[in-house]
Amino acid sequence: MEIFQKNKKIFLFVGIFAAVVLLYWLFFSGDPSPTQNSVYDPTAGGLVSEFSVGPSDAIIGYELLATLSRLQSISLDPGLFSDPVFVSLRDKSKPIGSQPLGKSLGRRNPFSDFGKGVATTSVSGSTGTLSPAAFGAPKTQ
Repeated sequence: MEIFQKNKKIFLFVGIFAAVVLLYWLFFSGDPSPTQNSVYDPTAGGLVSEFSVGPSDAIIGYELLATLSRLQSISLDPGLFSDPVFVSLRDKSKPIGSQPLGKSLGRRNPFSDFGKGVATTSVSGSTGTLSPAAFGAPKTQ
């Protein structure tokens, strides 16, 4: 026990060093063999990339690729546009007129406070003004 009391700092340093080495070994010395989620990427120069791929992700990926290949095989017959039925179709859309600025577009600054400025009101024939405090803004002196 007397040796421990005399060399307390050395034992503390050795203990901390051993803990750091143990943590390093636990975190950075994994299994060097590739896992089941390793995928060979031919564009990576022969490197093996590792990422998590679940079975459902693989099924969705295959279905997406199959749908893409079916879409690429679709061809459109240009004779369709000269068909009498297609030519007889009429456009019944209505043009959208120009809107006055500020009326339909909303507020000029949608992020500004509602309580800025003074609002005028009219109640049964009499007009008055409301301060910004009426809208919840703090009173200014």
